[in-house]
Amino acid sequence: MVAVDMDGGGLPQFSQEDIMTALLSGSQERSQEEPEIAANITQQMLHMELDPLPRSMRSRFRDIVERLSPKKIIEVGAGIGHLSAWFHDIWVDSPHPESYVMVEEGNRFGVILQRIVERFDASSWCSVKVGSWDSMSSEATAWLAANASTPEAARTGAPLPVPADLIIVHSDWKSQVQDVEKALSLVRLGGVVLTPEPFVPTADVGDYPTGKPTNEQQMRVEVFNEWISCMKEWNENQAVGFTDVGGGTIVAVRRLS
Repeated sequence: MVAVDMDGGGLPQFSQEDIMTALLSGSQERSQEEPEIAANITQQMLHMELDPLPRSMRSRFRDIVERLSPKKIIEVGAGIGHLSAWFHDIWVDSPHPESYVMVEEGNRFGVILQRIVERFDASSWCSVKVGSWDSMSSEATAWLAANASTPEAARTGAPLPVPADLIIVHSDWKSQVQDVEKALSLVRLGGVVLTPEPFVPTADVGDYPTGKPTNEQQMRVEVFNEWISCMKEWNENQAVGFTDVGGGTIVAVRRLS
């Protein structure tokens, strides 16, 4: 597997497009077959009538994470761990991150995530944070601002492992765009935010005043328009890459400023 150096060593000889293409490509060494624990979690989701990310998307997220080898990871919207288990599987026989935080809003899911931590004997470097990403990210942003002049090695008391090398966002579609924006402010320069591309509305949703949707389909149009607006800004100031996999598209935003 070709590694992507997140610290920038050797990267100037490549274009940002080359870097993003290399980052998002599939592994030639890893199978797309679902690991046993991850497969059990997927079945549990189906019983709970929850929609898991497509398997091809989960395996590609796994490939990207392995390629980046980040030291500090945050996963936003971890659910019951259907994606987390894919990551833990690769760390069974390879170096794990220094810190990996799974963020989930629901207490019930938080208990299930904690079982995954225990199942992989990862409590010394992996933790579960239950609560709103909006409040957690705001607290982390304030902490970074307060410690901006403190050498990184001397910083203590961070509410999250920030600045992060990688933040994965697969939260509820209604808040996804804002969640990605908040994540981008918490990764270091050269760090990456990964997220599935939001649902693209295709049906006629009728006329309605902009910013005042009256049903779910109109809300999805609003969210997608917000996404397009952010994409324009990110394309100007950051490095953006896309990869199509079965069931959707994964978007990577690499922070450059």
